[in-house]
Amino acid sequence: MFFLWEVNFKVVAVVAILIGLSACASNQMNAVSDNAKVMRPALGKALVIFVRPSMLGGAVQSTIYDGDNYIGTLSMHTQIAYQATPGTHMFMVVGESADFMRAELLPNKTYYAEVILRPGVWKARFSFRPQNGQIPKKDVEDWLGSNRQVEVNDAGRKWAQEHAADIQAKKAKYLAKWQSKPEADKQTLNANSGI
Repeated sequence: MFFLWEVNFKVVAVVAILIGLSACASNQMNAVSDNAKVMRPALGKALVIFVRPSMLGGAVQSTIYDGDNYIGTLSMHTQIAYQATPGTHMFMVVGESADFMRAELLPNKTYYAEVILRPGVWKARFSFRPQNGQIPKKDVEDWLGSNRQVEVNDAGRKWAQEHAADIQAKKAKYLAKWQSKPEADKQTLNANSGI
């Protein structure tokens, strides 16, 4: 009798984990096949790879913007490769709140930024952790290899349009807070960190 209870418990646990993992995957994004992964900037562009390697807050999506331009939605263990115009950018990550990262991007360079979880009141909040050359290149490659690359699909673009007013309200509220921080506390992706 104990054996059957133990087997049933294990089956239920595995099913619950699989359901939880599938719930964490965003229907706003499609997985990129290994042979189609973007790992280099397009000619004259700067490539910014946003990665969310942690399992924490896995069921909560983090959406990424370049100014008002929706880049995509990250779930746990995913990454987005974004071809950006060189120059100054203000990236935004949205969960329960919004947080920001200033970036100075050079052409034909690749940059990395981690999306990290912070505790929220009702759900997870997120921030950027710019990788300004402090992680060895091999470690970055291993890090990227263990997270699947995703790209926006039609459902994602529709979601961004439907939620534009809410996103703008969060941006207005939290950008003012970010701008009031001391300069040293503002997340910044430095131009010279591109490789």
